[in-house]
Amino acid sequence: MRTEQRNVVPRLMNVAFCSSSVGCGHTRASVAIHDALRARGQLSEATFIEALEHAPRWFSTVYRDGYLRAIRHAPRVVGAIYNSTDIPRRDRRPLGPALDRFEDRVMANFRAHPGLHAADVVVSTHFLTSALLGRMRLRGELQAPVVTVVTDEHPHAVWLHRGVDLTCVASRAARTAAIAGGMDPARVEVTGIPIDPRFCMTHQRSFAVTEQPRPMILVCGGGHGLGDIPAVVRSLLATSLHCTIVVVCGKNAALEVAMRALPSSGNPEGASGPELRVLGYTNAMHELMAAADLMVGKPGGLTTTEARAVGLPMVLLQPIPGQEERNADMLVSLGAAVRAQRATDAGPTVAAIIGDAARLRNMRIAASAAGNPRAAFDVAAGISALLAQQHQGERSDRLLGRPAA
Repeated sequence: MRTEQRNVVPRLMNVAFCSSSVGCGHTRASVAIHDALRARGQLSEATFIEALEHAPRWFSTVYRDGYLRAIRHAPRVVGAIYNSTDIPRRDRRPLGPALDRFEDRVMANFRAHPGLHAADVVVSTHFLTSALLGRMRLRGELQAPVVTVVTDEHPHAVWLHRGVDLTCVASRAARTAAIAGGMDPARVEVTGIPIDPRFCMTHQRSFAVTEQPRPMILVCGGGHGLGDIPAVVRSLLATSLHCTIVVVCGKNAALEVAMRALPSSGNPEGASGPELRVLGYTNAMHELMAAADLMVGKPGGLTTTEARAVGLPMVLLQPIPGQEERNADMLVSLGAAVRAQRATDAGPTVAAIIGDAARLRNMRIAASAAGNPRAAFDVAAGISALLAQQHQGERSDRLLGRPAA
């Protein structure tokens, strides 16, 4: 982590937060950084810019809906594209420069957004906006420094742009990968993936097995309710576990209706067996994760970071080939998670973990050790140090009579 200039009085900042609502994690990361800056008393004004709202409708529809349909119906294609494009931008010829020019044209309204040009610093939590902003910086179209915050464990090449002033990544391994991808080491900082600062105030569960009469199993499909959640829940209901299953459906209204149609108990004739509780979209994940004994779901960058922040072990299902597979591999290697090959394996896998107190305890310890609930504050500190450094450079230029950059 960058050593912040502690002797500099924190200045108030006008910050533009740029993202794209393809999935919910990118926007959540922006909000987390905003809240951390506000808690530090450094935020004077904030503008949230959803990039696709400033694109032609046809482009935003294809970009957003096309991606969601692809990960539902052609995940292997998504993985192949992810792996084949994880190369430095300078090597993506001749297609790369043409795509850059196309993005610049189609996102012209975003590039002209007044919030960008009034800001002291611009924070990007999506690779589309990072690329656009990085090119703007190189061309001299944007005066404010740009900070990219990578919301996956691995910094895929689409996140990396030499025009960006600071790139915040999840780990030392991620920093090494970013530098190998062509980034200036002085501009890459390990902060962790930023999550809601409320996770800092959430007490982690005891490492002892829960003493509640019913262990709580939290089932998440991400903000859009992706994954074969019905099969997961049916598999859990078919077990003899004396547990409570809490299903978070996200923004998927159809999934919520389907879940509420299931029996509320896995054993209608008696009190034993699982009980089912269904939620739609919620902003209380910090409370749910703190109360849960085990989480079942997809290995999205924000979701798994939140789970580790409260020491919550995970059963990972159906990762999106590419970024989620890398997230899953990392978590399994740490001992904080296990993978189930199919949605129907969820029940037996969960039952085996809940029934083994030592295994569950070790997974909790591993998850907690890999967590950083203060990552949003570390990003905020990096932003503050960047602005202090820039301010010092401008002051030196004035004293030496040099023109401003």
